Amino acid sequence: MTTTTYGLLALAPPLLAIVLAMTTRQVLVSLFAGVWIGAMIVAGWNPVAATSLTMDWLVEVFRTPFNTKFIILIMFMGAGAAFIHRSGGILALEQWIGDRVDSARESQILTWLIGVFIFFSSYTSTIVTGNATRDLAQENRSSREMHAYTLDSTTSPVATFGPVSSWIGYQVSMIIVGFEAATVTASELGMTPFGLFLQSIPWNIYCFMAFFMVGFIAITQRFFGPMLDAEWRARSTGRTIREDATPLSDVSQDVGEPSDKNPTLVNFFGPILVLLVVSLISMWWLGGGHDPGVSISKAFQETDVALGLLYGSFAFMVSGFIGALGYRTMDLETASDTIIQGFKTMNIAIAIIVLAWSIGLAAEKVGTAQVIVDAMVGSGVPGSFLPVIIFLAAMFVAFTTGTSWGTMAILTPLAIPLGYELVGPSILPVLVGVLFGGAIYGDHSSPISDTTVMSSIFSGSDHIDHVNTQIPFAGTAAAVTVFVLILYGLGLQTAYIALPLALVLTAVAVFALNKFDARRKGLPEVMPSADAIESGEVDVDAVERGEVDGNNGSHDHFTLVPVLAVIIVAAYLALVFAFAAVGT
Repeated sequence: MTTTTYGLLALAPPLLAIVLAMTTRQVLVSLFAGVWIGAMIVAGWNPVAATSLTMDWLVEVFRTPFNTKFIILIMFMGAGAAFIHRSGGILALEQWIGDRVDSARESQILTWLIGVFIFFSSYTSTIVTGNATRDLAQENRSSREMHAYTLDSTTSPVATFGPVSSWIGYQVSMIIVGFEAATVTASELGMTPFGLFLQSIPWNIYCFMAFFMVGFIAITQRFFGPMLDAEWRARSTGRTIREDATPLSDVSQDVGEPSDKNPTLVNFFGPILVLLVVSLISMWWLGGGHDPGVSISKAFQETDVALGLLYGSFAFMVSGFIGALGYRTMDLETASDTIIQGFKTMNIAIAIIVLAWSIGLAAEKVGTAQVIVDAMVGSGVPGSFLPVIIFLAAMFVAFTTGTSWGTMAILTPLAIPLGYELVGPSILPVLVGVLFGGAIYGDHSSPISDTTVMSSIFSGSDHIDHVNTQIPFAGTAAAVTVFVLILYGLGLQTAYIALPLALVLTAVAVFALNKFDARRKGLPEVMPSADAIESGEVDVDAVERGEVDGNNGSHDHFTLVPVLAVIIVAAYLALVFAFAAVGT
């Protein structure tokens, strides 16, 4: 069929999904409706035929080898994460760090740090990190709002960078859909979908800034917006949650309570290390890295990323199973049940994934991408400003739908053909990076985002309080990203200049907003510790009277927790950029 057959009707699948998600707040129903209306168009408005075609499309995306492997690895990831939780690895971690963390600041830094270790799944990271640090944060008078923000703005960025995660498999699958929508092959572009993903990492400016802000704010204790009020309330009164707030219930029963039988750190770090090693070695091997003359870079660009991650996730689950039995934290029956419970935690994620793939297929069938491309090419929009347009579009869709993966499914099949037609292959890494970043903005700001809800649950926060306190922080990272992308349109088109510039601008923005808001509210610019308040070092009454001078907090930046966090995060980012360099 030609791409002009359906005209403007080709816009219906993604637009209907967006509008319904905005009005109904039901993401699954909205995505399905988008798929179905695409089938209605193709089937000539016959609802019976359209329903049948919708089923065919669902089966088609499910049967695609890449997608099938990805769904199975998602289930293995869920089971492996369940073992980390239930085998007592969480309790061992709490016992190990409990005596070393004695302030709200250190508990916030620790939450950020543990989130770095759980880089393979945002859901898993939220569950594991939230449970591991929630009680510690509350004992040290860190507000539940801050705990929820730290969880939310660490998990998705870390998962999207990898180097091994369920997110990477999904994002590569979206790039494949984008290639198909552009009717272009990897050989024609001179890069594979996985290679394009690797090249896009430095351009995911929003995620880097969101992740950086969590650590920067936790280490400096410079808050602004509603979070400043929440942290002062927690430190000065001990109330870690607002009066009359309604915390979301804890759903840790989904994976069961952690075992207190012989808890060991091996059951926490062991499966994670196995996942990383097996996945990376598998991807290297599958890309032909063992063959003479094949470089590491070439091997990773040519690899079967889904199969490599599948092998790693299976090893992840098995190592958790063996650890649980080997250290006798579970019997065989409980360990077997844990596998099933782990699978169940991924049910919603799998439903969203399948529908996201399906709406991408529907958009391909009706020619949505070509309609957008034709309109943009004819409008005279400068190609250099396309990244900022795509970023803003992704932010809007993600905020209104509440799903970053759904946003990627809607926009990737549009952005890749558009960039290819307007500019050429050189802009594709930029578009993919900013699109993924804009999609994740929705995870950090939308009240209907699944990860936002989960962060509220596992921090014990009132959900709306979490959203209200996080939005100014997410907005700051997004504003810096928009500014840098405008500079890109004006000629600043080197990621390794744009990214450090964004880092500096973000730090300056945090300092400026903190100073302005703290002075406006008459609160300390640097939040003091609970111990400083209780000892009388900080005069609460004086602060309440607006006499802030001399009542700012003072923190030692060279204690174990912040120093360790900076070292580990620096090592992690070095790994991420080494991973990204493989794609060049």
